[in-house]
Amino acid sequence: VYKITSIFLKSNLTLELEKGAVLSAFTDRTKFPVFPGVIDSYDEKEEYNIGTWEGNPLDMFSGIVTAINAENVVITGEGTIDGCADFNNWWFEPKIRKIAWRPRLVFISHCKNVMLQGITVQNSPSWTLHPYFSENLSFVDVKIKNPFNSHNTDGLDPESCRNVEVVGTHISVGDDCIAIKSGKIYMGRKLKQPTENMTVRQCCMRDGHGAVTVGSEIAAGVKNVKIQDCLFMNTDRGLRVKTRRGRGEDSVLDNITFEDIDMDNVMTPFVVN
Repeated sequence: VYKITSIFLKSNLTLELEKGAVLSAFTDRTKFPVFPGVIDSYDEKEEYNIGTWEGNPLDMFSGIVTAINAENVVITGEGTIDGCADFNNWWFEPKIRKIAWRPRLVFISHCKNVMLQGITVQNSPSWTLHPYFSENLSFVDVKIKNPFNSHNTDGLDPESCRNVEVVGTHISVGDDCIAIKSGKIYMGRKLKQPTENMTVRQCCMRDGHGAVTVGSEIAAGVKNVKIQDCLFMNTDRGLRVKTRRGRGEDSVLDNITFEDIDMDNVMTPFVVN
């Protein structure tokens, strides 16, 4: 068992966690770096976004495992990354900002060619796997586990990403199992980058609010998504598409396909609002 705060991944790196190995995170907020939401550049024309919270550029703690501007990264093995979140630390008063917003378990920002394979990730402080403005991503045989009553512990939330493949993954969490996003109005209108070209197949989603959710932060749209050959169990919603008024012409959903889905004890199989 290895106690960690934030691990920052470099390009061309393979992190192998053998069976029985655990990366166990500290929960003391003062041990974590803070990512500012927006940093102004010297020319006073552009800005650099690094922190994010629920679709807006806001300050957040660095992820327990973080990759920024990295390429060709693999996290593999049968080991575990444990965020050690519970109701005495990160899940206590979850809607109150304390120093900064809560970290992700794995935060992948502006990266290319990233794969997670075989590992277990659990007890995340907030969203578990959060790829952000990244492309060519694979999540294969990953186990994502958070208690059913934990706060905002989505399983996988690709936000403004391209070319995402999710295969053979098991997700049991306290919020949406998979939530496909592209930011709120500020980021959506400014950068206009939808999440697109995503495949989810042969996965099991259970116990969360939604098995597969598109939204609600989708101001830049979602395009070309296929969900097939999956099992949804004990979720509040099966296939859910949700957005808000005012998102405008950039928030277009196009070519989203659900095929060969089995649902067991799902309260509302399909909803669009």
